[in-house]
Amino acid sequence: MKRLSTLLLSVFLLSMSWTASAQTTVIKAGHLVDVAAGTAAANQMVLIVDGVITEIGKNLKIPAGAQVVDLSDSYVMPGLIDSHTHVTMTEMPGADINDFGAYYYTGLIETTAFRAIQGVAQARSLLESGFTYIRDVGNNALYADVEVRRAIEGGWIPGPNMIASGRLISPFGGQFQMQPEKPGLGNPEYFYADTEDEIRKAIRENIHYGATVIKIIVDNQPYIYSVEDIAAAVDEAGDVGIKVAAHAYSPEAIHNAVVAGVASIEHGNNPSDETLALMKKMGTYLVGTDFPASQTGQARFELILERNRRAYAAGTPMAFGSDVVYSRPDWTRGELTLEFLESFTGAGIPNDYILRIFTMNAADLLGVNTGQIKVGLAADLIAFDSDPLADVTALRGVHFVMKDGTVYKQDGEFKWETPRNMNNPRRKPRRSVLAPRTGN
Repeated sequence: MKRLSTLLLSVFLLSMSWTASAQTTVIKAGHLVDVAAGTAAANQMVLIVDGVITEIGKNLKIPAGAQVVDLSDSYVMPGLIDSHTHVTMTEMPGADINDFGAYYYTGLIETTAFRAIQGVAQARSLLESGFTYIRDVGNNALYADVEVRRAIEGGWIPGPNMIASGRLISPFGGQFQMQPEKPGLGNPEYFYADTEDEIRKAIRENIHYGATVIKIIVDNQPYIYSVEDIAAAVDEAGDVGIKVAAHAYSPEAIHNAVVAGVASIEHGNNPSDETLALMKKMGTYLVGTDFPASQTGQARFELILERNRRAYAAGTPMAFGSDVVYSRPDWTRGELTLEFLESFTGAGIPNDYILRIFTMNAADLLGVNTGQIKVGLAADLIAFDSDPLADVTALRGVHFVMKDGTVYKQDGEFKWETPRNMNNPRRKPRRSVLAPRTGN
């Protein structure tokens, strides 16, 4: 009996020690934005314990020893999510968005190591601009994206939480025209997979090396993946809870991918109204990579606006994805990404829905525990001076960033320091980053 009492006392003391060591933060928000409702509540407090939101209210009791962050003069909302980015890809100087040659040469000349170094800088820039989660969808040489994600998870570098695709899977040739004397020039950017067996094998290899989403190239060649080809990819990836993103431009390719059950259409420049309606029915997200006029020219920008209007009117699920692979003097990757806001405001999409596109919709697509300020969700929060529900371009003025309960930017200053508890996470992806199988 004495031994049992001693054991219970030890358990109690251990519990008390854990509670005392828990990281507790209280956010005082002047206005707390509810992206689901499209409203902002005044004078709210958010209690965060070990990176998770545990309580929200007006007059919360502040626990002893808690860190208090005063944002009483700010609007606070969930962190932003980019569902289509390429942190380890930056086209060489002088490249044009429509110049696939420069895009191709970048992949040929730059090593995986150099691409990973670019990823370190781009990931920090995105976090500093308010992006607390990203989905990287390929063009990463030989798994540079996976290694950047591992470095972020291990505490070696600052950056958003990250879902990584590994190598792109495509019909022969990928996105380019090959020549018969050097058919392997597309490697390692692409897996060439032209049968269902090859597609399944490529997916297994990608997952083995750390991919947590699968990206397939449906078109870009005269031959495109069939419904059966894509369904094989969805089935193979779905067996381990991983979703499939489909790069598709042509109406036929978009339709094939939706029918086959992919989670998202990437780009999707010109879907028919019937396909947009089918996407709504299937729950298939449009990740439109809606380039601003400064990058596409006004004529192509007008087509983007027209597609966005049709998608919004049809009720097609939409999640934000940038596809930034270019650079501009004196602009950071994060600033370039936020320039894409004009592709939604220009289409007349309401501010509250734009906020959902950048947060909760994207979180739903990625299958991650964030995207809203709610009890039980990760404490991914950003803040700015003005009301984003009145003017969504307020997002360009982020002065506070918290990811998983850790403050990375405060009073406009980035404040990451090298932690003392860096680790080397397993190369195999953690189950926690894999989205549950949902049938689509």
